[in-house]
Amino acid sequence: MKILYGIQTTGNGHLTRAKEVISILKKRAEVDVVLSGPDDNKISLNHPVKKHYQGLTFFYTKKGKIHWIKTLFKNNFFKLLIDIFHCPVASYDLIINDFEPVTAWSCYLKNKKCVALSNQYALFSDKGPKLKKRFHTTLKMLRYFAPVSHGYGLHFKRFDDTIFLPIIRKKIRKLNVNDLGYFLVYLPSYGKEAIQNVLVTFPKTNWVVFSPEVKTSQLENNIQWEPINENTFLKSIASCKGVVTAAGFSTLSEALYLKKPLLTIPISSQIEQAYNAAMISEMGGKVLKRFTVKQRKQIQKWIENPKVIPAELEQRNYEVVDRILLDYIKSLLNLEQVRA
Repeated sequence: MKILYGIQTTGNGHLTRAKEVISILKKRAEVDVVLSGPDDNKISLNHPVKKHYQGLTFFYTKKGKIHWIKTLFKNNFFKLLIDIFHCPVASYDLIINDFEPVTAWSCYLKNKKCVALSNQYALFSDKGPKLKKRFHTTLKMLRYFAPVSHGYGLHFKRFDDTIFLPIIRKKIRKLNVNDLGYFLVYLPSYGKEAIQNVLVTFPKTNWVVFSPEVKTSQLENNIQWEPINENTFLKSIASCKGVVTAAGFSTLSEALYLKKPLLTIPISSQIEQAYNAAMISEMGGKVLKRFTVKQRKQIQKWIENPKVIPAELEQRNYEVVDRILLDYIKSLLNLEQVRA
């Protein structure tokens, strides 16, 4: 069996999950990998990449919002169409898609089945958290970002038959967890200055901040600034007292798995982050609309009493992969029966 695995590279979560999925798929089939999105990601897949497409990328302001003008004008839609047309999906038995538009649209236009494996797919279940009405149109549009035949979602609870628990990478599972008293901050859509303006108002609290704007490790009073680095991040999240982060699925999942208290600030108008934040709030976590000095009192309350969110995320990673492959084989058998 030949499998094409399309992966979105915006953020780190899709790639960290893909490393685990690829390691399982390779034991069961021949796997080719294509990526689309930013090419400056620091996460290595430890697997050859057949093609890295430009794809579609969301751009953000320094204050944690989607920059719609940049998103519209910095994406090359003509190149996207060419890539979709030339993507060789017909050469594969099965296409698995992690919110990746090039392979998804190529399958759609060439009448080829494409199977989703992503946290975004969980949004389409009517059994999950209910989003505000202002997101309903966006949710409909989201279906067309990376259209699929059917799929399997990932989330913090199994609220539907095709929803699985997060795929937690082995490096996280092997960490020795403790508490050294500092708080980890990972808000990549916020600029360094915007983060610093808030943290300096808590001079008695120690912070470790990971930012794409930071190039080398540096200590400024009670703030330790770190560049994006997987190994450093793993050590820091294992030993922190709590995590301040956007509502990206992978970071939230890993913090929940490690029993780290969460302060969550979803990116404004980003539907998937709004969904994740809604579920974190339902589970008892602290969610803020913005990370600014105006929220100082709420942040202070959380610092003084950070609570672990009860969540059981134990799941063998191969379960969802085997479900995808078994369902694919069943579909082939059913097709043969129909033909007979």
